[in-house]
Amino acid sequence: MTVTVKTERTSKFLEPGLFVSWFAAGFAGLALIVSWFLGNTVIKETVRVPPEDSVELTTLDMKPRAIGATRINAVAQIPTNRWVTYELQLLDAEGNPIASALKQAWKESGTWYEDGESGTWQDSELRAGLDVQAQKDNEPVTLAIAVLEYTDTSGNPIEQPVPIRVNVQQGVVDGRYLWPGAIATAILAFLTGKATRESGRLVLNKNIRDSDVGDRAVMGGKNNLLKLEIDIASDEHTPQTLRVQLWIRDGNGEEIYAKIYSVHPRRVTEDVYKSEVVAYFQFPEKASYGFYVEVTPDGPIDLTSLKVFDRVRTGGSIDVVRIEPEV
Repeated sequence: MTVTVKTERTSKFLEPGLFVSWFAAGFAGLALIVSWFLGNTVIKETVRVPPEDSVELTTLDMKPRAIGATRINAVAQIPTNRWVTYELQLLDAEGNPIASALKQAWKESGTWYEDGESGTWQDSELRAGLDVQAQKDNEPVTLAIAVLEYTDTSGNPIEQPVPIRVNVQQGVVDGRYLWPGAIATAILAFLTGKATRESGRLVLNKNIRDSDVGDRAVMGGKNNLLKLEIDIASDEHTPQTLRVQLWIRDGNGEEIYAKIYSVHPRRVTEDVYKSEVVAYFQFPEKASYGFYVEVTPDGPIDLTSLKVFDRVRTGGSIDVVRIEPEV
């Protein structure tokens, strides 16, 4: 049978789901990175608030935002073995609270003993936060901090002012909600890529502990991509280059394609080398085709594996050998 053989670069068999998943992962990652730079700091100072009293810091002009909110972070700076209950408050123009966050902060240390051994420990929980988004344009609000209670670990009141470090940013995006999306889409993109690399139906699978292998199967058809994989295992006497001869024959046993591949084995262990040939084919006519491989020199060859998959999808453009009968 007379055939026409043409090698062409094509993106026809791309897996669209792979690009959708990578786009989603890239978009989620970009949103996470951008969120780190969106905040604009408007207040950064330390205030000293007496117990059972409050301090008003400043008036904020709140504006509705499509993205981001006003974030208020506060950290109580107290000595060890102290407890303090403080509240962040946002007050409207009449002094009425419109939002608040109550925090029971503490900082403790001590000594532990167990099985004749001892050591020290220290732990604390001092941070409070509040995220607010305005509903009205140019809504003036006042930020205030109130200390409700300040004691030592025994419950004895302390009359000293409590230093509280305050940081206010506007236009902040909460990255805690972006992290799960970024991780999930990255995992999805990885799994889609793995599935694309392993796509296709195995139609030919032949292994032999020698240098010659061949088999035949029904395959091909219009818009059907075939993937050929030749895997070679060889011993420590493997030369730097192996010669892999491929023949393809039609249903009548006539040769319709032949090619020699030069491969460079890679060392896996001290006495094991691996080589691989991957090629893509298209047979517009579905029929029985035979693939035959011979590896030379054959002395160091321990195993030759021949696999052919059909209905393969790819993750990028590839070189495809198109073999079709002449009309």
